This record gives sequence, C-alpha cells and structure tokens, in this order.
Amino acid sequence: MLFLGAKQYTSDINSLTAKESTVSFSSDSYLRIKGESNVNTFECQFDMNTISDAVKIKYKDYNNKIKFDDTKLILPNLEFDCGGKAINKDFNELLNTEEFPQITLKLKEIAEVDINQSTVIATVEITISNIVRTYKVPVAVNRDNNLRVSGKMPLDINDFDLVAPTKMLGMIKVSPKIEIQFSLNIRS
Repeated sequence: MLFLGAKQYTSDINSLTAKESTVSFSSDSYLRIKGESNVNTFECQFDMNTISDAVKIKYKDYNNKIKFDDTKLILPNLEFDCGGKAINKDFNELLNTEEFPQITLKLKEIAEVDINQSTVIATVEITISNIVRTYKVPVAVNRDNNLRVSGKMPLDINDFDLVAPTKMLGMIKVSPKIEIQFSLNIRS
C-alpha cells in the first residue's frame, strides 16, 4: 500500500507544470571555502564576477516544497583565491584541477517548514573531482528588496576521495574538515 502511495505521489509531481525563471547575483554575493591546519586557518574566496550570465532555473511547487530540474552553479576551480600563489597551487592540486577543473553545485529541492519562517532546508548535490555527494543544508532567507540566501555547509574532503595535504615532512597537516560559506544576493 505504501509503495502505491509513493507511485501516486511521483506521478502527481510529474504532472505539475514546470516554471522557469532566470536569476543573477549582485556584486555583494560571496562563496568561500574555509579550512584549517594544525598551525593556521585559510580561506579560499570564489570570484563571483565570473558568474556573469544569468542562471536559468526550472522548478515545480508541491506540498510546501520546490523541486528543481537541472539548476546548478558551475564553479571553475581556478577562480578560487586562497590568498597566495603557493596555497592556490596546493588548493588546485588537492582538487585535481587539471583533470577535474570545476566544482558543481546542483540545487535539487527546497523544503519550507513555514513560508513565514526565515530558514529553509535545501537539498544540494555537490560534485568535486567527479565524486557526487548530496547534502541537506539549512539556508537563511531574507526577502528585502532582493532575495538573499545564506548558509554554512560543513564538508569532509575525504567524502570526495581527496587527501588533505601535508607540508614540511608532515609537520603541517591540513584538516579534512572544511566549511563552505555562502551569501547570495539574487536578482530575478
């Protein structure tokens, strides 16, 4: 009986009319990766100016959720600035940029607990070095003049088969735990 209900639910979603829109990001938007080693912290800031084209989104509203179809941000690894040539080189070696030159963030679904609340849960699929993982991320939503979404997403680079670098014969070790921080000011 439960299986039949799931089948009915899926066909209901598929029968909904998809909506389309385009969005762009204002210059005060940011996306950065923060991490630490046993001696220091680091931050790699993505150059948001490289996302100059409007992002097309397709979505369906259902049961207080929004399901997205192929809505993604492609982030070229070389557009992250970690503050210096040496750390940028280490960052790109870690991500195997030569073989896999980009990170892809794909928005799958947003679940709104309540339209009046300022936090939603986003399901995001992340591809790094050709490894795909899905995460549920709490996202703060501010609806002033534009729509601003922001949040923090902790990741373990081991989930993507990446090995945290070590320096100085192993005396400096980078933690495999990182955090993606974002604040996107969206214009439609």
